[in-house]
Amino acid sequence: MALLVSGMALTLQACATPEPAAYGPIGEAVRYGYKDRANPDGGHTVLVVLPPQSPLAEARAYWDRRAGELCPGGVSKRIVFRSERNEVMSPAPYVQYGAGIGTRMTTAYELEGYVYCKAATPAG
Repeated sequence: MALLVSGMALTLQACATPEPAAYGPIGEAVRYGYKDRANPDGGHTVLVVLPPQSPLAEARAYWDRRAGELCPGGVSKRIVFRSERNEVMSPAPYVQYGAGIGTRMTTAYELEGYVYCKAATPAG
């Protein structure tokens, strides 16, 4: 009976839709979100890290939102140079006279690129 109940609980967990990551900066206690830095050429490098089940469209929406915050006068150029899913591979266990099977697990989705703001127009 306990096996049946635990199996039903696992089935329900598998059907649950994961919540999207909260939009905000990555920090000591916050694993997912965005991080950015100013570049010497006047642009910004923006990195978005989201949970592994996140779709590319969600990562791009976070990235574009942060670009808009960094450039309140408008964005002149966007260059996304990296989009990848990070994975961890557990080694296959040793099996004498046989083959063990390793496991691959996705840990995060990252999108990174450069943002350049429109030049401010002089008043008057």
